[in-house]
Amino acid sequence: MKSKVHFSSFCIIITEAVIAALLAGIVTTRDSTDKCLALAVITAAVTLAGLFYCPTGVSTDSKSVKVHRLISGCKTFKFSDIESIDTCYPSAGGIRLCGSGGFFGYWGYFSDIIIGQYFGYYADRSQCFYIRLKNNRLYVISCENHIEMVKNIQNCLNVEKTN
Repeated sequence: MKSKVHFSSFCIIITEAVIAALLAGIVTTRDSTDKCLALAVITAAVTLAGLFYCPTGVSTDSKSVKVHRLISGCKTFKFSDIESIDTCYPSAGGIRLCGSGGFFGYWGYFSDIIIGQYFGYYADRSQCFYIRLKNNRLYVISCENHIEMVKNIQNCLNVEKTN
């Protein structure tokens, strides 16, 4: 099963606004070489980080769940490593420990009073599910058709347990 990641309006606006602000900063500091160069380096680093972690889709095969990212390849979760999976709704009041709160989606480490600490790969809070691994790591992921994706993964986990 494959499903694309849907980007919320908030993520789209934040991504466009940050890029526009950084580019405007570069243009306004073009007369000051040091400031312009420093801002260009920051812009490149921030944009590359966003592109590296930006989730674009989720898929399953016979052995794993894969989170497709823009330029860094897939983050793979083997069924044999998954303890549980279910839908969830990360709160807007969650604390971002390190990562992005809307720039190319939500990615990085977060702490939520209900979910706990997790690494996020999502772009629309209303389409999220979590994967808890046997080593107790928690990942929150989003995609279109997230309920069907969870059911598909749960079916695959049940088949894995019976084998």
